[in-house]
Amino acid sequence: VSEFMLYLLPLLLTTQDLAVPFNVTAASTLVMDLGTLYSDAQPIAHVQFDDQIPLHAKWGQKGSKRWGVGGGYSVDFEETENRLARVGFEIEHFVENNLSLDLGIHLLDVEQAGKDAIGLNASAQLRWYFIDANSWSMFVEGGVGLLRTGANVPTGGSEFNFTIQLGSGFSFDAGNNNRWLVGARWFHISNANTYNNNPGRDSAMLWTGISFPF
Repeated sequence: VSEFMLYLLPLLLTTQDLAVPFNVTAASTLVMDLGTLYSDAQPIAHVQFDDQIPLHAKWGQKGSKRWGVGGGYSVDFEETENRLARVGFEIEHFVENNLSLDLGIHLLDVEQAGKDAIGLNASAQLRWYFIDANSWSMFVEGGVGLLRTGANVPTGGSEFNFTIQLGSGFSFDAGNNNRWLVGARWFHISNANTYNNNPGRDSAMLWTGISFPF
């Protein structure tokens, strides 16, 4: 122990001369100055967390896209035994606020005098929501399409036809930016005289569907 003290004593004497006194007042002033500096500083960037970012654009906003499913049932204006059911899938793109371009593919089940038919109908239309009250809206629509069936539609017509649809309806907020739609439309089928016979077919269709954002 005595030998250890002999080595330690010169070391203590040497470091005593090198020690720097600690100024408590100066240190406190420095801390206060730094605190003022940080309190006056402006944030460089604002961080937005994922739960603050809207998942989808507002309903009807230009550039927003939606997809939907729906179905309808129609009866011929002249021959009530001529009926059809249609179910399908649509993609809706808003080219302007409250104006959408809709592309759809639909399956048709046709009942008619003569041989019934099953067919596939591709359609394109514009839909204008001219009244937008947020929780509901009213629209008009119009479009054209191509129809291919396994038998002549109508009977005496052709297996390949064109379709035209014009109508009006309503959409309602179904929560989570989803929309429920209901409407009525005139639905026309004919081959536009591309075949020898073109009897045509005009129906009144009631339909409903639901659309979702993506």
